[in-house]
Amino acid sequence: MILRAAAGSDVGRRRAANEDHYALAPEIGLYLVADGLGGHVAGQVASELAAEAALRTVRTLEGAQPSLAEKLRYAVIAANREVHETSRKQRELAGMGTTLVALLAQEGRAALAHVGDSRAYLVRGERIRQLTDDHSLVGELLRRREISADAAREHPQRHVLTRAVGVRPQVEPDLAELSPEEGDVFVLCSDGLTGHVRDEEIARAVGGGVDPQDAVDQLIQLANARGGEDNITVVIVRCEKHAGA
Repeated sequence: MILRAAAGSDVGRRRAANEDHYALAPEIGLYLVADGLGGHVAGQVASELAAEAALRTVRTLEGAQPSLAEKLRYAVIAANREVHETSRKQRELAGMGTTLVALLAQEGRAALAHVGDSRAYLVRGERIRQLTDDHSLVGELLRRREISADAAREHPQRHVLTRAVGVRPQVEPDLAELSPEEGDVFVLCSDGLTGHVRDEEIARAVGGGVDPQDAVDQLIQLANARGGEDNITVVIVRCEKHAGA
């Protein structure tokens, strides 16, 4: 099985700067999205630092014994340390943080790690499944069934996070491992997409063998057409047959 990936990021219609960051590293099987917090400059710095630290850590663990999920846990710990220590040393960056959602896929297995409210989805056939739980006040309300999904989309505190990379000295990511199947599509995205585009619309956009880059562009355009209130970042990873298989 081979992985075919595409990505895109857009500032949206309401923001002056793009605080999102994504990374595609197919040579090590790592794909990620980070959505920075703390204001224009701080958010941009936080998301980029976290992405670079995660990439660097996974590269150093190439060929090492830990499971894919453990490698991602180390990557998140390194990202948290990098962001937190930088914010302590530079007063203008104090309090910065970032979400992080990462997919690591190697040798027929895949692992996910996430902190914050950026999401990972799996689209298999015509069905879509959210693989991550939002670390947010609204996410907690949803899990306790105190509000509906529709109410959550308009909740005034929907952007308040309960967990983020770099805000505290330590953070624990949610981790998962799974076995991808041929035809599976993973979607990693910031909340600039999910605030405007419903899960079933994401599934339709990426399904049916659509070129991943075309699907990325379509989803970003749709989020912008509906207001583009935040930065929008999408990474799509499609699992395909080996050529000639």
